[in-house]
Amino acid sequence: MSMSNSRSMQFKIDWVDTVDDVEYKTLASISLLVDGSPVWPISGEDVPEFQWFADELLSHLTECWKPLILRQTYPISIQPARPSFLSAEAEKRWSSLSDTKVEIEEQAISAFEDVHNLANAFGGITGLLPLWFLRDRGEMVVDTHEQLLRVPFLDAVDALSNVGELIAGRLVQTDPSKWSKLVNAWKRRSEGDSTVFLALTIGSNRETATALIDEHVLDAPKSFSEASNDNDELRIAARMAGPIPINQIKSIIEKVRTCERRETPKLLDTQLSAFDFLKSQQLENERPYVQGNELAKWLRRVLNLVDDRPIDPITILERTFRVDVRVLNFEMPSLDAIAVWGSKLGPAVLLNKASARIRAFQNIWRNGVIRVNAAHELCHLIVDTTHALTAVDILGGRMPVRIEQRARAFAAEFLLPAEEAASIWRTHGHPLDLDGLEKVLKVLCRKHNVTKSVAAWQLQNGATDFHQETIANVLDQLVPQR
Repeated sequence: MSMSNSRSMQFKIDWVDTVDDVEYKTLASISLLVDGSPVWPISGEDVPEFQWFADELLSHLTECWKPLILRQTYPISIQPARPSFLSAEAEKRWSSLSDTKVEIEEQAISAFEDVHNLANAFGGITGLLPLWFLRDRGEMVVDTHEQLLRVPFLDAVDALSNVGELIAGRLVQTDPSKWSKLVNAWKRRSEGDSTVFLALTIGSNRETATALIDEHVLDAPKSFSEASNDNDELRIAARMAGPIPINQIKSIIEKVRTCERRETPKLLDTQLSAFDFLKSQQLENERPYVQGNELAKWLRRVLNLVDDRPIDPITILERTFRVDVRVLNFEMPSLDAIAVWGSKLGPAVLLNKASARIRAFQNIWRNGVIRVNAAHELCHLIVDTTHALTAVDILGGRMPVRIEQRARAFAAEFLLPAEEAASIWRTHGHPLDLDGLEKVLKVLCRKHNVTKSVAAWQLQNGATDFHQETIANVLDQLVPQR
């Protein structure tokens, strides 16, 4: 399910035939409009025109078409909040890496930016805003640094295709012989090797894609169109797993493959109602925390859950929504859980009992972590499906930051409402010291079977503004990992 409003998007090309009595064939004023307003090269209505040779834009789109449409992952193991933050986030990571590793990652980021920052199509022009295009499931993220926009993926593809066709038509009209090679390459932009299609789709290299095909773990896309549909649960699972060893990818795929398709009408109805709720409350463009928090409150009301009683998210998944829930040993400490729901598989939630976060606790803590993971995946199943009803999440994988933030906020509020945490704090004399808050946390954890981190967050969120800063400082000492 896409959370974006439908948006119109188009590249505007105004041909410039002469400048100072000199004739030009491919010079044009070029801009990008979203919902009719200019967003690039400079946002606003009254902006100076940017003129450049449109054939260079066509060359870039032709050369980069496949990764622009198929790729959804960053080139190194980070998840920046937006594409324009990539270099800054990489710099933080590099402070603890060897020079050799940094050099390799710098090259990967440079190659990634050459493709996905369309401003690079106009080589040598200084002062241009960046123009990042990066697919995120059913949407295209468009980042100019000044603005971050999310456009329905198919609308973005149409805009890119239309501007390419417009430029190609101009080239054929002016000099078909001179431009035949470029125009023909543009027409064949979707042709290619199915192994490359798979590698781009799962965010891996050609060698890994080849091995997964040869070992019959994944099927190669039959066409570029099939790859761009991005509705194969197993390929999405391979992408979401991240850059892990191939034997671990195989293990994940094998377990996901066992999630048989089942009918879940109540989950479908709840999903549609959740979308309507976000829209009716004008929450679609709110911060992820606000969305997750409000969704949890809404779902608790829908399910008639009482704040002062503990709930079992696994029972809710299984009995209320008919989700296949299993606790399995993935033998991977970095993986917490998997949710899958598509046209062929699921809905299912697979919880990893080998997760480092789960193994770190005993008794109630272990139960608390599994319950938090289950609630986290419930959020994904309700609001994070995309086109063709395909959702795959690997908790500990490549899910975009904003979506993970929303699911974390949802899980915390769903399991332990902030108002309930504040109420218990008040009944215990609203303490502000270490010992007093430690006792309140223990009560919250035992009563609602949540982790100490969740209890601390919800206690802080439920506190009045007058006490919030003091409580936050003390909780930072009690639960520094939260």
